Amino acid sequence: MSEFLNLRKDLLTWYKKNKRDLPWRKTSDPYKIWVSEIMLQQTQVSRVLDYYERFLKRFPNIYNLANANWEEFLPYWQGLGFYSRGKNMLRSAKMLVERHHGKFPKSKLLLINLPGVAEYTSAAILSFAFGKAVPAIDTNLRRVFQRVYGCTEKGVIPRANALFLHESANLIRADVPVGATVRSRFQRQYGSSPSHLNHAFMDLGAMICKSRTPECEICPLQNYCHFFQSGKRGDFTKKLLSLPRKKILSAKIPMEVAVACIHQNGKYLIAKRQKRKGGRWEFPGGKRERGEDWRHCLKREIEEELGIEISVRPYFFETVWEEKEFFWRLRFFRCQILKGIPKCIEHEKIQWISPSDFKKYTFPSGNAKAIERLQKMRMT
Repeated sequence: MSEFLNLRKDLLTWYKKNKRDLPWRKTSDPYKIWVSEIMLQQTQVSRVLDYYERFLKRFPNIYNLANANWEEFLPYWQGLGFYSRGKNMLRSAKMLVERHHGKFPKSKLLLINLPGVAEYTSAAILSFAFGKAVPAIDTNLRRVFQRVYGCTEKGVIPRANALFLHESANLIRADVPVGATVRSRFQRQYGSSPSHLNHAFMDLGAMICKSRTPECEICPLQNYCHFFQSGKRGDFTKKLLSLPRKKILSAKIPMEVAVACIHQNGKYLIAKRQKRKGGRWEFPGGKRERGEDWRHCLKREIEEELGIEISVRPYFFETVWEEKEFFWRLRFFRCQILKGIPKCIEHEKIQWISPSDFKKYTFPSGNAKAIERLQKMRMT
């Protein structure tokens, strides 16, 4: 967890010096935070600033809003667009008064039952208003995590949860209402609150780790970032800048992973990912570094992950796919142990299994066709 701790420290140090001065960050009132989050849905911060203060002067609390009708509400929303958001606000305000005595619930399950409140908005309210150590995964945070960890979109949630909640005997589950307890414990441990960590990721994504022109040279997370360390950042950025904006989505960040199918005595070695990385079974391996050939990459990764030296045969299968801004390439190699005994260094557990038992374990979907090939091969 030392890498998580260092990443948090570097990010929060940057945030304290560079944070954006936004009015909804100066309150822990769940009503005011909810108003800002609904306004910010699909709308730029600069536009919301003009509406936020004016809206709160007219509707300073949930009761004022619940008593309003659409005709009274519309003049204070008109121009923001997406009017269904405003109608959902009125419906939610009435529900909160009628069912919750005008108070916002501290439960995710109850929050997402409010019209217009989904996963992100509920997490934002829990973090910013109630001090819960939960990641509020918006577009900025998702992009930062995918670049830093070189993971798929599915891999963002477990990594974000692990970053916010220290894996120890005192781990507090994200779905337990703990309020100020988590806020104070987080403050003591990391010198900041969970809300500051969420705001820091949002500001980093908006100001530094931008989708089209990332400013990696001044990023506080460059020492942890796969995107920066890959050696292909310059080519990717150059390609982005040369594309018309409407074709921006066709440019992909390359992610290349070498996979070791280590066999011995008729069985293959598989490893179970840690919970913060999804907890699935996989063949060990890892991403190629700058200027690294595939064979050297795999030998290095296996030594780091298992503490053994292996021989690497030419790859027997390659699969590629695209996901959002990433282009993935996985190459599978059959390998044998030259020296050492496998140790469980980076995984939750390791295990030797027969090819006929592959179906009993849950692997990432990108492994399916490689497993089919392995089941047909002779164990030589």
